[in-house]
Amino acid sequence: MTRRSAASYTRCVGHFNVRATLTGPTGLSESIDLLLDTGATFIVLPRAVAMRLDLQPRRVCRVEVAGGRQEEWPMADVRIVIAGIGAPTPCLISYAGVCLKSTVALESLLLVVDPVGKRLIPTNALAMSTSRDAVRSLAVVY
Repeated sequence: MTRRSAASYTRCVGHFNVRATLTGPTGLSESIDLLLDTGATFIVLPRAVAMRLDLQPRRVCRVEVAGGRQEEWPMADVRIVIAGIGAPTPCLISYAGVCLKSTVALESLLLVVDPVGKRLIPTNALAMSTSRDAVRSLAVVY
C-alpha cells in the first residue's frame, strides 16, 4: 500500500487521533495523541513512551501484528484519561511505531466511536440482570 493510498484508507475508515493523558505506576504522566484503532485489543505504546512513564511490564503476550506475523511484546498497566474520564487499562509495549488507542481502553472509559463525526461519545455500561431484586441485594453487600 502506498503512502497516498494508506492516507486515503485511513480517512475512509474513520481513523482519527485522540488526545489522552497517560500515567504510569510511579505517577509520571504524559499527554499524547493516540491513533484510534478499533481493531487493536489493547493500547500500544512505543518503548520510548513506556520508559518515560516508567511502566513496569507484568507479563509477555503473544501478539498478532498486521500481516499475520506473531511476536511477543511486554504488557504493563497504565492509567488513561480522555476528556476528564479516567481508568486503568493494560497496554502493550512495542519496539517502535505509533501510539494506538484500543477497544479495551474505550470500554473501560465507557466511550464509543463515532466514525463519521470522528469523535468519542460517552455510553452506558452494559450488564445482564434478570431482576431488580438481585441487583438491590448485591448493593446491600457493598
